[in-house]
Amino acid sequence: MNNPVQNDSPRRSQSVGDAMKTCSVFALVVFAWDALASKVCVMFSSWRAKVVLSLLGCQYGKNLQVDGKLIIRSPRKGAITLGDNVKINSRFRANLVGVTNPTVLHCTRQGRIVIGNNSGCSAAILSSRTSIQIGDNVKLGGNVRIYDHDYHAIDYLARRQPDTDDANCKTAPVVIGDDVFVGVNAIILKGVTIGARSVIGAGAVVSLKDIPLDSVVVGNPAKILTHL
Repeated sequence: MNNPVQNDSPRRSQSVGDAMKTCSVFALVVFAWDALASKVCVMFSSWRAKVVLSLLGCQYGKNLQVDGKLIIRSPRKGAITLGDNVKINSRFRANLVGVTNPTVLHCTRQGRIVIGNNSGCSAAILSSRTSIQIGDNVKLGGNVRIYDHDYHAIDYLARRQPDTDDANCKTAPVVIGDDVFVGVNAIILKGVTIGARSVIGAGAVVSLKDIPLDSVVVGNPAKILTHL
């Protein structure tokens, strides 16, 4: 007498094999679609950013790559300059480090932002009232913030009125040297100069005014941990 369990085994194996093939094909289709969608997003986002920069009279170099919506705000023409091969990630799927917002380049008053060649960022917010200067080959990790001003006055009486609040807002230039790496969620405050090849640790809040070359900076408030 034939054993029905044994007779069903080849059928089950074939069914499992067919299901695995179907899943593999589906996964390949999804992967291909995601890759295509990403390329289309980069093409459109880069084109849009170039149009906005051109309308604002801002300069950008060759091979500017933007992935996601880049928010650009400036009351003055020519306040933003981007070098060659600048890469800006501005959506969650562009960098899976855990980005929380689009990239923002914001200039107010006499603010100016300069980003050097071969530099890049992911969901960074740069807000300038005076000057933010970023060198070549700089990497700004996910959600980095760079502010060269306080947004509001320190004096509580001045903050009560918009005019005096704005007039008493402190500001000082920020300079980031070549080959600096700023870790995820770090905050760079007004008046900071970071020497070339330095590393700023994740989550650091940096108010140190002059950071030497080849420094490793960590903590809140940030301190120099060691030198490379």
